[in-house]
Amino acid sequence: MNRIAIAVSLLAGLAIAQDKKQDIWMTDFAAATAKAKAEKKDLLVDFTGSDWCGWCTKLDAEVFSHEEFQVAAQKNFVLVKLDFPENRTAMSKELIAQNEGLRTRFGITKFPTLLMMDSDTNVFDLLSYQKGGPGPFNEAMAAKLKEAQGFKAALKMASQKQGIERARAIDDGLTALPETIKHLNFDLMKQIVTLDADGKAGLKQKYAEMVAKIEESLALQAAAEELQALIGPHMEKREGEPALAKLEAIIQKPRNTIQHQMALYFKGMVIMDTTQDVKAAVAALEAGKALAPKSPIAQQIDQILPQIKAAGDGK
Repeated sequence: MNRIAIAVSLLAGLAIAQDKKQDIWMTDFAAATAKAKAEKKDLLVDFTGSDWCGWCTKLDAEVFSHEEFQVAAQKNFVLVKLDFPENRTAMSKELIAQNEGLRTRFGITKFPTLLMMDSDTNVFDLLSYQKGGPGPFNEAMAAKLKEAQGFKAALKMASQKQGIERARAIDDGLTALPETIKHLNFDLMKQIVTLDADGKAGLKQKYAEMVAKIEESLALQAAAEELQALIGPHMEKREGEPALAKLEAIIQKPRNTIQHQMALYFKGMVIMDTTQDVKAAVAALEAGKALAPKSPIAQQIDQILPQIKAAGDGK
């Protein structure tokens, strides 16, 4: 099941109780955003793994647990901790779903990751571990806040404009960001593409490709989540036949190419996880690849196929 496990993303509007042990750190993202707006502050969002991530616990012990950090951070930020522990028994389903959704939304792959956002959740920088305790960390935090002034000023200007002038102001803001941060602001890039729909301002061309890639990624994630929810209960019980039957129903009447290709990919993985019929698994994966040979799913299939074929040769 590990090969096909996909985190389920459910966003926003969830009533999530705060973790009293974390004191200054909120866990309800929607509530934290509302608080930041009310207090005219930014958000410092810590994606962490509290019971397995060594660097996360190091950061907690050397920086976050110190009053020097807490006082400095709360002047400008509402603090949010999004935890991804191995043991989630103490977490509500709503909290787990919220955290997984935000990890997907912001493409988090490494822990800890510390995002600096405005109260509209536009990301303007990242923070990382700083050797030497809260002093160096606070200095880095202050420096990045200062560097973000151009981005914030541009977005404030954009809020006062319409049409292509709004698009130009948003572009000014994104241009002020480090290259490693721009892709995290999908909504802003999408606004620019929409506002410059005819491309006459030259902005649509600048962002359209990145927007398309992100939209494809989101569509892939949605298809994966849907199929995981469909067959997950069966796979937990090692019920291969009903899982495959549900996938086959999708394959026979797919909603679109992405769903069709994802279902064939899942079919190949389920076969290997249950019956280990290499020939059938390879057939499903090759059929999936043929649907869209250059897609991200096809690239994943290319990586997996040699391993599956090798397993068959070894029998």
